[in-house]
Amino acid sequence: MSSFTHPVPRAPSRTVRQLGWFALICAAALLVPYVGVSVLGLQHDLFYLAYFAATIALISAYVVVEGVDVASIFRARWRWSLAIGGLLSALLVLNVFTIEAATARPQGLYFVFELLWRGVAYGVVDTLLLTVLPCLVAWTLLHGRIGGPKGKLRFTALALPLVVVVTATYHLGYPQYREDGLSRPETGNLLISIPTFATANPVGSLVAHVSQHVTAVAHSYESRIFVPPATKS
Repeated sequence: MSSFTHPVPRAPSRTVRQLGWFALICAAALLVPYVGVSVLGLQHDLFYLAYFAATIALISAYVVVEGVDVASIFRARWRWSLAIGGLLSALLVLNVFTIEAATARPQGLYFVFELLWRGVAYGVVDTLLLTVLPCLVAWTLLHGRIGGPKGKLRFTALALPLVVVVTATYHLGYPQYREDGLSRPETGNLLISIPTFATANPVGSLVAHVSQHVTAVAHSYESRIFVPPATKS
């Protein structure tokens, strides 16, 4: 009687698995705005609902599958991240006022809703997709070894191009950026990502991104740059 042994399938390497995650992140970043805005033409608040749900589901899946200790990430060096984010917030708010003229905006309770939905919530979710997820991929690829100046440089060198690629694929989903180009959103999100690059803690990036979105909603509600998709009040 003969016996046969079957090779046990090998689990994909950490690098292959993280590249798979990154490809999925980029695909979602492109397809959600492309389908929601360019194909279906959803009203912007309804589009945000779909975008928020897709992004939260994606980052939740990554955190659960990869076993990310979210609490420890947000505890580490949070004061430095918040300080850097506060300085960048002032720069980004000034930038909104400098680049964009004031436009008409909603009034009353709907304006309050838009400040919270299109300003705060959208700023948080954008940060999760465009900064936090690619930086988590970089952090995982480095096995979390990002201590000291050399560790931070390695982390930034790996995370920065990932952020650039995700930012590009996301904004290409919107017709306005396919027409106007990607230089402004790329520059803006690289600035927003600086607190995370410097500290591996995204709290400062969250503050900076939310500050920019809230200011844009209040000052230039019909902006083609800061709060896609472009809309009318």
